[in-house]
Amino acid sequence: MKSIRWRVITILALVGASILALVPRNVTHRVHDPVTGQMHDTTVRRVPIDMGLDLRGGTHLALEIDESRGAVADCTDAMRRAERVVRSRINEFGTTEPVVQIANKCRLIVELPGETDPARAKSIVQRTAFLEFRITDTKEQFRRALPAIDASLRRAGLSGAAAAGDTATTRTVVAGLLRPDSTNTAGQDSVAALSGQGGPLSSALTAGRLPGELLVAESDVPRVERMIGAKETQRLIPRGIDLRWGTTVTVPGGVAYRPLYALESRPIITGEELAKAVAGRDPMTNAAEVQFSLTHEGGRRFGDATGRNIGNHLAILLDGRVQGEPPVIRDRITTNGRIELGGKSLEEANDLALVLRAGSLPVPLRVVGEGAIGPSLGVDSIRDGVRASVLAVAFVLVVMGVYYGMAGLLAVGALGLYVLYSLGGLAVFGFTLTLPGLAGFALSIGMAVDANVLIFERMREELDAGRSVRRAIDEGFKQAMSAIVDSNVTTALTALVLYAVGTGPVQGFAITLLVGIVASMVTAVFVTRTFFLIWVKRRPNMTTLPNFKLRLFRNAGFDFIAVRRWAYAATAALIVPGMLMLAAEGATYSIEFTGGAMVQVHTTQPVESARLRSALERQGITNSEIQTFGSPRDHLIRARLSSSESGGTEAEAIAATVRRALDTDVGVGAYRVVRSEGVSPKVGAELQEKALIAVLLSFVATLVYLAFRFEWRFGLAAVVATAHDVLATIAFIRYLDLEVSLVVVAAVLTVLGYSLNDTIVIFDRVRENLRARGARKLADVLNASINETLPRTVLTGGTTLATALVLSFFAGDVIRPFALVMTFGIVVGTFSSIFVASPVLLWITRRWGSGVAEPARGAAPPGDGQPRMIPG
Repeated sequence: MKSIRWRVITILALVGASILALVPRNVTHRVHDPVTGQMHDTTVRRVPIDMGLDLRGGTHLALEIDESRGAVADCTDAMRRAERVVRSRINEFGTTEPVVQIANKCRLIVELPGETDPARAKSIVQRTAFLEFRITDTKEQFRRALPAIDASLRRAGLSGAAAAGDTATTRTVVAGLLRPDSTNTAGQDSVAALSGQGGPLSSALTAGRLPGELLVAESDVPRVERMIGAKETQRLIPRGIDLRWGTTVTVPGGVAYRPLYALESRPIITGEELAKAVAGRDPMTNAAEVQFSLTHEGGRRFGDATGRNIGNHLAILLDGRVQGEPPVIRDRITTNGRIELGGKSLEEANDLALVLRAGSLPVPLRVVGEGAIGPSLGVDSIRDGVRASVLAVAFVLVVMGVYYGMAGLLAVGALGLYVLYSLGGLAVFGFTLTLPGLAGFALSIGMAVDANVLIFERMREELDAGRSVRRAIDEGFKQAMSAIVDSNVTTALTALVLYAVGTGPVQGFAITLLVGIVASMVTAVFVTRTFFLIWVKRRPNMTTLPNFKLRLFRNAGFDFIAVRRWAYAATAALIVPGMLMLAAEGATYSIEFTGGAMVQVHTTQPVESARLRSALERQGITNSEIQTFGSPRDHLIRARLSSSESGGTEAEAIAATVRRALDTDVGVGAYRVVRSEGVSPKVGAELQEKALIAVLLSFVATLVYLAFRFEWRFGLAAVVATAHDVLATIAFIRYLDLEVSLVVVAAVLTVLGYSLNDTIVIFDRVRENLRARGARKLADVLNASINETLPRTVLTGGTTLATALVLSFFAGDVIRPFALVMTFGIVVGTFSSIFVASPVLLWITRRWGSGVAEPARGAAPPGDGQPRMIPG
């Protein structure tokens, strides 16, 4: 890519691809109706990047157990198990950071952020997905029982829609409907016998091609269902036989028929033995299907049963309905099989595979309420946050332009493309943007700025050494590449681990951070350099870069290592009391982690969320979530009281406090409480545990990578410094008694990534100096490296800190905790990269002896190739 022309073409191609990915489009889905079992089309306008519940709102669904299909003994246990299944389905559905909460023990609240296709979401949530494999009625026991069933129905006066005793009409119907298939020799005798009976049920049935298969005209389906459900019929159906409807409809001779199957009541296996389910296509017919595999025990049982029934037909049932035509068993089937979906789409196959993987619901659910909800952060908080973010970004751009002159302006132009590329990348993933995601985006912007700062500082060094402008630019990019790659790779490894192990907000943070890292590398290394090449080509006689002489800490020579003990004392004074307070008093968790109560109120006049939040705070309810629910007159309030204040049950206490607040602010009689109920945490204990595991594994990944690229001592020192920053930030949260919410968790994760990046930049310079300067005391090398990177550390940290400070002062109350934690995290991260990481590296080297700083793979070190770290 040395040609400027091809570089420009590549940049424009990426711009075009990003814009194309961001264009909204119409999407048509096939939606399953859980009541009728039928599919219908729905078309929605799909926005590539939607905003989450906290920023925009979405769809609110309230579900309860459908007891019309049978009573449930313990609804609390059933709903607890249903919550796990629904959460798994929603996560696989691709919705980022949904809310799934149990309300009042027997109601399930599902909130889908920015969901523009609620019909499809409801279909997936409600679908029971109970999978069974059964053998059809090979002995035609049900057909032989039909004469007795017809006689019983006549005696009871049950003849469906036909008039009682209308024998002539019945015989005409029988003659027209009961047509034995010439290929079905097994059922011909019994059908011939039935044609002379002319009973209420048999008159509506037509013989199918398969054993146990009967066809019913669509117009007769309600009448046949009533007769099948009658106790006279149920009493005479042969023991061990069940009747189940099929999902496919045939249209012979222009008349639509629905299949009714007589099946063995005992399934061979159920979906509990399912190990895997994926959508695919039949290689012969290209028809959509679901390919499944079973557990070892399930495969053994399935193999035994199918081996005994070779030549018979196997019905595959989902939610009590036979899927497609039961295929004939031609050989023994063990752990793998296919569910053929006939003419259904691949998307329908994907949806079916999704619900099968998530497991079947323990009880059927029905939607008892739905509506659109506003953002949980509140319009006022979002407005303040956007305003503060614009001010912060403007400050960063001004600093880059003033400090680096024309070079800084070129970097600003590249950052504009970085934003476009990042949004295009998120659109490709169909990402839902939330505040934790924005935190990852903010960190990646900081890293994009940092990469440019690293390059520009290297250019300064080359210009100071007397290099030409073109040579200084080339060497600046070349020399900074190692630090850029290492810092980005370590952060990307952290993000990958967080995404793989974490859930919900942790994954949202990880995805935006990963996309941002890729876009940062492209813009800082490729786009910015292209801009420089164009500039130098247009001005080939430049002897220096304009306005490039302003420089902080020129020739700095501070002895940072000498004060390391004072730094240790300061950091211990910060962390130890905070940890003791945390152990003694614990943390204050938000309603997202503890649960609380949800109160729905309706006011006679529109009321802003900010006004309601202020009224609640005056009554002692802080950090409440307030969302509009369908209209400005309806609001959902989620809140939590401490146990000392609750008195009775928390839901009752919160509802009473909400009433007092509304009486005072809105007026008595100007509102009504529609419902109030206790709700479970948005983030359960399992998700909290996964988030902690993800952070610990990210430390391991960092240690392994740095041991590979540098030496294990570097990796251990970087992990210690990062852990120090996380502990110090947690202590800070405890000191201020901030509520631990998803917003605060996002800030802590951002601090983790920022701190690691800062440490890697210094360690990369340490490695370079060890190669270039030969055998020197490690303390001297560490001091020199910190001083050489000090301008970059201060500039990057300063601009990021200014951004966080602006958010702290000008953002709303909801976002302020995030900004406060970020502000402290940036300060402590900069502190640890200088006063903790490097001294810890020195201590490790002294403790375990001097070592060798291995060069990067493929690099040739100077001299004997063995630059030694001499402790001291």
